[in-house]
Amino acid sequence: MRALIWAIGILLSVPVLYFALIYGASELGGEVVTLDRSEANGEVSQVRIWIVDQGPTSWIEHGDAESFWMSGLAEAPAVVLSREGKKLSYLGAPDRDSHDLYHKLRQEKYGWADDVIALLTGGDAECGDLPVRLQVDN
Repeated sequence: MRALIWAIGILLSVPVLYFALIYGASELGGEVVTLDRSEANGEVSQVRIWIVDQGPTSWIEHGDAESFWMSGLAEAPAVVLSREGKKLSYLGAPDRDSHDLYHKLRQEKYGWADDVIALLTGGDAECGDLPVRLQVDN
């Protein structure tokens, strides 16, 4: 009976540890911004994500090409992020060609946290998300 309790405890602990590692790396690994993401029901949810920059251009990665939010960028490219305590407006566009660049910049910026998440999720090879290029909306 004691072995069964240990086995159940381990089985329940593994998923908790998995998600705790991902969450911890995501939140403690470096800059996290909050995306105001439009939902299919018309509401706006706030999603915490990583952001990378190169010159005046920034990228985020949140969702695949078929996601509601991503497909909505073609009609309404306005993207609002909270960054360093300020609400910032951008024009966003899916940018499939920058996938490798996004991951390179993310590795440079987030280092060990990016390594942990890559190890737990399969890394760049398993990534089906589409980067979004952000330009400041003047």
